[in-house]
Amino acid sequence: MKKMLMSTTAALEKRAVGFECPGYATMGNKEDVHIMTDNMKSTGIAAQMGGPEKLAELVRRGREGDMEALETIFIHFRLPLFNLALRYTYNAAVAEDLLQDVFLKVFTHIRDLDKDGAFIGWIYRITITTCLTYLRSHKHLKHKSVALDDVENKLSGGEPRGEKMLAQSIENALRPLPPRLKSVFLLHDVQGFKHREIAEILGCSEGTCKSQLFKARVKIRKHLKSRRVL
Repeated sequence: MKKMLMSTTAALEKRAVGFECPGYATMGNKEDVHIMTDNMKSTGIAAQMGGPEKLAELVRRGREGDMEALETIFIHFRLPLFNLALRYTYNAAVAEDLLQDVFLKVFTHIRDLDKDGAFIGWIYRITITTCLTYLRSHKHLKHKSVALDDVENKLSGGEPRGEKMLAQSIENALRPLPPRLKSVFLLHDVQGFKHREIAEILGCSEGTCKSQLFKARVKIRKHLKSRRVL
């Protein structure tokens, strides 16, 4: 299992060099900032795998020790989870290390998962907990500007300059957000989870999720206004 995870490091490094930061856009009111990331939606992962039933089948097989099923799960979840870890650490190498740690935990404890349908929330909860644990033990690195800027400068898609500037401004606004606000914002506006799902992942009420998302957006709008982006 560990060998399978280690063998993907080079591939992840290649994807990091060509890492496509999600497109950022304003919807409705210009000041209502959202992140459009259809390719990273949590619901999209299940769809790419053949639907929730197919994912549940893969999880069931994984719990029985089917290595092919575990490898399929890894392949489909590695990029979204890598992107998520990257937005906590802003360092591609660290994000890769955390990703391996996440999947080692997932595959070690997959038999402990009671419901196959709860897998997506479970794996995201492990990822966020792993990232926050890392940040707590490396506080001096929390707001350090590192690899994400370098990665974005190597975009291969030729994103329009205005969109790049907005994307980078939102990334900069995300960095100093308190961990819980950042988690809710990333899960909702980046990964596409619903408030009910986020509440389950983070262990809080839906009302708390909505309140924290509002606070996160207010802080981001304030940052963008101060930089004259909005």
